[in-house]
Amino acid sequence: MPWRRREVLRWLAGGAIGAAAAACARRLPLPETSSEIPPSPTRIPVRLPGPERWEIASPVPITPTPEFYEVKYSTIPRVDVETWTLEISGEVERPLRLTYSDLLAMPAVIEMRTLECISNPVGGDLIGNAVWKGVRMADLLAMAGARATAQEVVLHAADGYHTSIPVELARDPHSLLAYMMNGEVLPPEHGFPLRALWPGRYGMKQPKWITRIELIRGEHIGYWEAQGWSKEAIIQPNSRIDAPRPGMLPPQPVEISGIAFSGPVGIERVEVSTDDGRTWAEAELLRGPTPYVWTVWRYRWERPEEGEHVLRARVVQRDGRTQPRGRGRLLGGTFPDGTDEQHAVRVVIARGG
Repeated sequence: MPWRRREVLRWLAGGAIGAAAAACARRLPLPETSSEIPPSPTRIPVRLPGPERWEIASPVPITPTPEFYEVKYSTIPRVDVETWTLEISGEVERPLRLTYSDLLAMPAVIEMRTLECISNPVGGDLIGNAVWKGVRMADLLAMAGARATAQEVVLHAADGYHTSIPVELARDPHSLLAYMMNGEVLPPEHGFPLRALWPGRYGMKQPKWITRIELIRGEHIGYWEAQGWSKEAIIQPNSRIDAPRPGMLPPQPVEISGIAFSGPVGIERVEVSTDDGRTWAEAELLRGPTPYVWTVWRYRWERPEEGEHVLRARVVQRDGRTQPRGRGRLLGGTFPDGTDEQHAVRVVIARGG
């Protein structure tokens, strides 16, 4: 039988707990001059303005919640938190039915995390960075007594969306169920009352408005997976050029800057080319607190010559994998695994530019 709320709280008191189509997005401006970027990757405190004034050490920008990209599978469900529960069932010894208050009573985790849509095109805006508060999925699996026979964790949402992840990923200490974002209660458009955050996976694997979690033997095919999108949805290496924008530039030093993101392997370096990929130079990096947070990069182009130039940026992962120039895949290179193609920006250096 499912545990009663009183039993859950008693268990907690005992100390046993130690998408993909995007509707809209707005780009978060990044610093465009060297004076606006810290000269070295020294971590600085980020203070969030919400009711809970969290602080986390990081030099990288936070996307304001109103500017964070949104993914809509259908319509945004309106969830009554007074009647909402989270059900955990299937291959478990102790099925759970938890209220919102039960989750708030559990030991909380605060982490910065970058989310990216699997359909984010080259140079796209379907990516954002926020600070989240929630509970570890591993703690819930321990509460429910996940059986050794469980192979996947299936997540069901109030809007009818469903997907799954391996049990091993659910046990990762960075796998969270979040109920706050940037110091505020999770907004409805971002999953109130509860959404998933799995490290190293695209947003299609991280559903919002979660109502039920089921541990199963075998394999579950989720909504987007059934349309041919990746079953694993592991984030591909990605570097975006935010400055300069395409167009005319004067013949003087140019600050080239942007963001980079990658999967769980992590970023070794970001390289920049000012001659359409014939030669490459290493950029300076400002890293987030974990590999699951985007990296800010910059490169100073000291002596740009007059004429047309194609700027490119590429990530080199710690396993040696390097972003390719491009392979002409479907849906802007994103289908079915997300894109890893290089971002290119065309500029013309000219007097009076």
